[in-house]
Order: sequence, then structure tokens, then C-alpha cells
Amino acid sequence: MQRISTLVLALSFTLIGGLGPRPSLAAFADTPEVAGAWKLVVMPFGEDEFAIFDAKTTNDKIEGTVTSTQAMLGELKTAEGTVKGNQVTIRFPGPGDPLTFQGVLDKEGKKATGTFLYHGRSYPSRIEKTEAKAVAKLQNSPMRQKVAQAQAVKDPKERTAKLLELIKENPGHPMNAMAYDLLLSGAEAAGLGPEEVRTQVEKWADEAKPYGPEWSGEVQSRALKALQGKKAYAALATELGQNAVKALPDDASLELRGNLVTLLARSARLAGKDDIAATAESRLKEIDTKLDAEYHEKVPPFKPEPYAGRAEGKGNRVVLMEIFTGAECPPCVAADVAFDALLQSYKPSEFIGLQHHLHIPGPDPLTNADTIARQTYYDSEVRGTPSTFFNGKSQSGGGGSMEGAEGKYKDYRRVIEPALDSEKRADIKLTATRTGDEVKIVAQATAVPAPGDADKDKESKPVLRLVLVEESVRYPGGNKLRFHHNVVRAFPGGVEGKALEKGEGTVETTIKLSELRKSQEAYLEEYPNSPRGRAFAHPLPSIDLDDLAVVALVQDDADHSIWHAVQVPVKTETP
Repeated sequence: MQRISTLVLALSFTLIGGLGPRPSLAAFADTPEVAGAWKLVVMPFGEDEFAIFDAKTTNDKIEGTVTSTQAMLGELKTAEGTVKGNQVTIRFPGPGDPLTFQGVLDKEGKKATGTFLYHGRSYPSRIEKTEAKAVAKLQNSPMRQKVAQAQAVKDPKERTAKLLELIKENPGHPMNAMAYDLLLSGAEAAGLGPEEVRTQVEKWADEAKPYGPEWSGEVQSRALKALQGKKAYAALATELGQNAVKALPDDASLELRGNLVTLLARSARLAGKDDIAATAESRLKEIDTKLDAEYHEKVPPFKPEPYAGRAEGKGNRVVLMEIFTGAECPPCVAADVAFDALLQSYKPSEFIGLQHHLHIPGPDPLTNADTIARQTYYDSEVRGTPSTFFNGKSQSGGGGSMEGAEGKYKDYRRVIEPALDSEKRADIKLTATRTGDEVKIVAQATAVPAPGDADKDKESKPVLRLVLVEESVRYPGGNKLRFHHNVVRAFPGGVEGKALEKGEGTVETTIKLSELRKSQEAYLEEYPNSPRGRAFAHPLPSIDLDDLAVVALVQDDADHSIWHAVQVPVKTETP
């Protein structure tokens, strides 16, 4: 089941407009008969049977009953959709987000190949008529195991030969994508010439066509990504990129168009074709501007409600939320978008959010040594991404898709608002001023005695910590979120902080932004070659360090509870 975890972390299959022209309906004089029992098979890793449903048709409408599903899908009872000519769409309403299939029927009307679109990514699949009464038990993917075995082969030529054998064993099957990815990534080391690489790319593209334009677009992008940074194939990648962009239909998604134009620009630069690169880069700016505008209109996909405020005389403690997330983490979407909405709902005197990025599940350029150290501080309580902490306590974990963001937002508010009634355990004074390249921070903290005898038997270890955050960072990562907020850039004075002596403590420190930028750029440059490092999947964003703010917090290292926190913007002073 681990092999399909990226598909089923949440039932969030959302269909968008097609990326290319569908096969002509003229090929079907009459709509095929689709009544009967059908099986849904998801194919990126093999032959995973997800559901069986019994369909009935009225004109072009499909209604049906789900008779068998995998337990991980939850309780699915009905199927609904449409069939027009050879085009079929099936939706499975359920307790979570709807599961949707769209594909093209064969001439006999017994099978349809197509895709699911999940978290903005296309997954090849099919539905087929069946006499089975129950879905087969999910099995470990033999293909995935074989690809892993091939990857372990040290000799590049021998590894390539094994991958070609695997592809030959499964002609036309979408799970060959695992082998093609590895084959193209290692082509240079194996000594494959540009024409040999071209042959494999074109073969992969042909195999993708039966599964529709969404999967074809995904394959084109993956092939070009695999060739990135390889001088020997730069001219070929430029040619393939140009052809892919020219072949895009008018209704292709801006996201796919942007991905292909980005890859084209990078390939052309490497190939020394500066005129092609410049044209692509100019076009990319236009696409990014449109994508950013669309993103701001649609995210969050609900209206954040302003907090009405504390009842008179109730509470004065700020709630500090820390979210450990990753730009390559699809299930982090719900949590991250909910986090952004919270920043709109509360004042900094009520709620402060810190976003710690980690290299989970893939390399994330918003990660730095301090965010990893903060993960280490909480140790096993950070079980992955997303992980959320409120005033130092792990609560309301888990994530989901964009459709689940409002639910997570409500979950978080149910944690935050009762906590706002509590009393702070520390007074904090904080200033942050920028003069030229330097930011001077002064923080003073004084512990406030606990009410009554609440802590009489407890040995507290209060520590004053400072956090530098960038309020908005643009980076379209693998989970399709384009903007990230209150991103932690550093812990000035050290992640360990300064212990309060006799209940008091002061931290005065100055940050040189040019040095911070240089150190973080060096970290990102070194990371891919580190023992656990991997290459970044997308172009690295610039480290602008604009729109900065500083957070000061008092945390009890005895139990991780946060007694109070304050946030101030970095004010610019004229020298």
C-alpha cells in the first residue's frame, strides 16, 4: 500500500479542463452501451483495483451503485457521470473529496483509458467491464521493486540495459514511467547519444497518448526534467521543448504551459541558444503573472472569518502556531492554506504563525539549518509533514488537499480560541530595526508567576528565543502552492536561545542580511551532495529577505510549552 500513498492520502480527485483535443466523436456513430458492472483500475505502479460499480444509463447520464472498494477509499456508495460519444466521466461522491475518472471508450464500449487528476497531477487509469464481485487485494508493486533493483546496479550501462528490459516486459503500460525516469536521468552516464535518447523520449510519449492529454503532458514534462543540466542533450531538450510547447492546444492549462516553457528556457540557455531562451523567459514572465493572479483569486478557496476578539477581562496570551511543512508535500496543502487563512483571521497580538520548511518528502529550498534544528528540538513529535504545534504542544495533525483546507482551518480555530482565554506567563519587549544591510534586534523578557500553585512541583527552564521570518515568499513547488507565508529564515542568537536567569533575560543581536543570504545560498548549493541530499526538482528561488518580521518567544524547555510570544515588523531606518 505504500506505493500508492501519494494517491490516497485524501480522496481529492478534481477534474480540470483538458490539455488537448479529445478524439473525434465522429468515430462513434452511436454512444456505446455502458450499462453493467465496471472496475476502476489505477495504473501508475501496476494494476491497482480501486472500485467496482454497477452502472445504468438514461440518455447520456450514468447512475450507479458501488459494490466493492478498497477500505482506504472510505464509504463510497454511488457513481454518477456522463457518456457522450466515446467520452466518459465517472464521479464517486463520498465522505471526502469526490473521486473522478475521465477517459475515452474503446469501440466495443468495454474499456476506457484516461486519467485521474490528483493534487494537480495526472495519474493514468482505466475502467473496464467486469464479472468480478470484489476488488482484488492490493499487492506490493513488482515493477517498483524491479526498478529499485535496477537503480542499485552501479554500472550505468548495465543499469540502462536492465531498465530497457523492464520497459520491454510491459509494453505501453503507464508504470513504465518509473523506468523511463531513471533511464533518462542516467543516460549521460551510460553513454547514450542524443539520438538514442530521442528514441526513448518519443517511445515514452507514444505510450502515453492512449491515456489522454493530461498524462501526455505529464510525460513530456518528466522527460524534459530528466534531461535538465546535461550539456550533451541540451540541444535535443531544446528541440523537444519547442515541439512540446508548439503542440499545446489553446485550452492547455497555464500550469502545464508554464512548466514546459520553464524547461525550454533552461535547456536553451545550457545549449547556448540565447535567443530561444530569452523568448521563453519573456513568455514565462507573462504566464507566471497570470498564474499568480489566479492563485490569489482562488486561494484560500473559502473566506477567512475575522476573530471577534476576546471577551472582556479574558486572557492575554498569544497563541503561537508552528507548522513543519514541505513545498514538495501534497498533503501539506490543506494545512498550509489553513495556516495562511489564520494569519488573515487574527491580529499578531492574538495569533502568531511560524512556517518551518523541511526536506520532506523531497528537497525544499525554503529549508535551512535552523528549521532542521527546530525539528530536532521537538524530536519524534515531528512525525513528518505536516506537523503542527500550538504553544509548543503537538495538536491537530494531518493534512489533505486544497478541498480540505477549510476543514483544517476550522480544526485549528477550535484549538486556538480556547487557548486565547489563558493568561500569559511572560512579558516581552521587542524591537527590530534595519539600517542598510543590518537588522538590530533587542528583546527583553520577564517571567510572570503562574497563578496559584499551578507549578509548585515543576522545575521550569524558560528560554528566550528569536525568530526571523519573511512574511511572503514566492516559490511554486511540487505541491502547487505558489506563495508561502511567515517562512522561518533564521533564529537570530541561535536556535538554543538564552535561558532566563532569575526569571529575566535580554538578547541583543545584529544580523547582516548579506551574510545570512550567502550562508543560506551555500547551504542550498551543498545540500544535493550531502549524505542524505537530493537534487532540487525546481529552479531555486532568490533569497530576497524582504518584508521581514521578528518573533520573540519564551519557551519552557522542561515541557516545550510556550508562555508568550510577540511579533514586530522590521522597521527601516535611514542611516
